[in-house]
Amino acid sequence: MSCHHCLWTDDDRFLHSLQAEAMCLCKSRRQGVTLVGLLALVVLLVLAASVAYWWRQTSSSGQATTDAILHTMTRGNFVLEVIERGEIQSAGLNEVRSQVKTKNTAGVAILKIVPEGTEVKEGDLLVELDSSVLEEERTLQQIAVNTVEALVVEARNLYETAVIAEREYIEGTYVQERQTLESEVFVAEENLNRAKEYYEYSKKLAAKGYVNELQLEADEFAVEKSAKELEAAKTKLQVLDEFTKAKMMKQFESDITITKAKWEAQKNSYGLELERLEEIDDQIAKCRILAPRDGTVIYAHSRDWGGNNDFIVEEGAVVRERQAIIRLPDPGSMQVQITINESLIQYVKEGMPAMIKPVGLGDLILKGKVKTVNQYAEPTGWRKANVKEYKAFVTIENPPSELRAGLTASVSIRCVHVPNALQVPVQAVYAHGNQFFCFTFDQGQWDARTVKCGPTNDRFFVIESGLKENDRVTLNPRRYLSEVTLPELPREKKQLAVPQSPNDPKTIATEQS
Repeated sequence: MSCHHCLWTDDDRFLHSLQAEAMCLCKSRRQGVTLVGLLALVVLLVLAASVAYWWRQTSSSGQATTDAILHTMTRGNFVLEVIERGEIQSAGLNEVRSQVKTKNTAGVAILKIVPEGTEVKEGDLLVELDSSVLEEERTLQQIAVNTVEALVVEARNLYETAVIAEREYIEGTYVQERQTLESEVFVAEENLNRAKEYYEYSKKLAAKGYVNELQLEADEFAVEKSAKELEAAKTKLQVLDEFTKAKMMKQFESDITITKAKWEAQKNSYGLELERLEEIDDQIAKCRILAPRDGTVIYAHSRDWGGNNDFIVEEGAVVRERQAIIRLPDPGSMQVQITINESLIQYVKEGMPAMIKPVGLGDLILKGKVKTVNQYAEPTGWRKANVKEYKAFVTIENPPSELRAGLTASVSIRCVHVPNALQVPVQAVYAHGNQFFCFTFDQGQWDARTVKCGPTNDRFFVIESGLKENDRVTLNPRRYLSEVTLPELPREKKQLAVPQSPNDPKTIATEQS
């Protein structure tokens, strides 16, 4: 059988039992109750009523309260400033480099160098490099030049001799030989005519009986012999004109061509050897490095990727070809070299104003402007393998006289200013795939809001859409992933997502499915 007490809640029963006990206590001690007892009873009743009210509120509201750290969305001026530390240097810096070629060696040693900080004038001696190896090489090269020069003279004489020999043959030897042969032909013709006349006379004498047959045959043979000698002389003349002369001309032309080619080759070799000698002289001269302009000497020490000293400028140090030895800064043109992290480089543009605070000069603040931003990241070592940084240069307007190259300076570049912007702490933004979410809590309910984030300054995001003022978002969204519903990720992106807690109900449900 039911009664109205069965409809009571646990807190009503608790309050009713306290009231009953209090009434019983009052009845049992009604006659001896003091003023202090009454006051204690009133306090006990008030405390019991308060506990009952709190119990009723929590039990009826369920999840109306939470222990999450919440942030209430507000508006305010958003400022993104890139603050980096860098080194002050001269914008009109003149670097003095070694122009001496190393030639498969480690480099050239420094024999003498002016002290760092010395004020030099244009043309003053800055560095003297070791030229002993070059001096020895120059001696050997001078010998080679002299040898080739002698060969050039010899080749030229051979060429000129070949030219003279050709002329000698055409204008002398050939003419002489031809005249000799023509003389032989003339003598042979004269001998033939005489033999013929004597033979005719012998025939007449033979007819009269004064000359016998043998004598007549001898005179006839003399005629034939003279004819043969005349024919031989003419043949020699023909051979001289048609063959011997042509053969000799070809020989002389060949000799002239060959000797001329050798002469040209020797001249080219001489030119190369002489050029090599001049180059060595130029290298010896470059071992004495002079100041290109007035300035203060600063040693060009270099460090490796790990920050260790890679090259220290000092006497005895070995310098590579094209390696900087001394820097001569221009005090009238100064700049700051800084490195900017890849996450902020997109906000830094050329021409942006900057504030420069040099270290060691008190509260001095200088105005500047972004001059250039490198397009490529700087090389990194193993300590910063996954960190990309870009160099930027900030010019200093009206640099004071006490500003020195090499000082450290803090540079503040104001990149973004958004007035009355809705902002949320960066830790409240949760990345899920290609989207960003903020988890809001309202009336005991969690909700995953898709938000569009604007610029960030490492502390706050500018929220362009998805939230409004007075919304409350948790600063630890990963803890409340089980309270919200996020869109399903593709399989390839799910592998890249950060795994949730194994005890998360959603994780268990996903594994079971």
